[in-house]
Amino acid sequence: MDQELLDGIRQVVREEISGVKDDVSSLKGDVSSLKNDVSSLKTDVSTLKKDVSEMKPQLEENTNIVRALLANSEEHGAQLDQLEHRVSKLEGSQKRQGELEAYLKDHHHQIVIETGEPVFDK
Repeated sequence: MDQELLDGIRQVVREEISGVKDDVSSLKGDVSSLKNDVSSLKTDVSTLKKDVSEMKPQLEENTNIVRALLANSEEHGAQLDQLEHRVSKLEGSQKRQGELEAYLKDHHHQIVIETGEPVFDK
């Protein structure tokens, strides 16, 4: 009977170990899959780092171009303001000139020439 008990225990242990072996085998597959995923992620991160490092100089150049364009825009804005001021002055001068022309156009002088004996003051 002791032998039967030992054989029974062995059978139970074998069945339990068999289930554990299946679980361990499944875990090995999962770990292997995770390793592949991590390797793929490392490759992706490496590629991203390379792409970002290549984009940094272009981004800096673009930023400098935008700054220069903004400075030029401000300068042109100031020049436009000066031009508007000059045009306003010219318009004012033109208006005054038009008023003077109208005044002179309608302005008349009468010149009287008298003839006769000269009068001398004594």
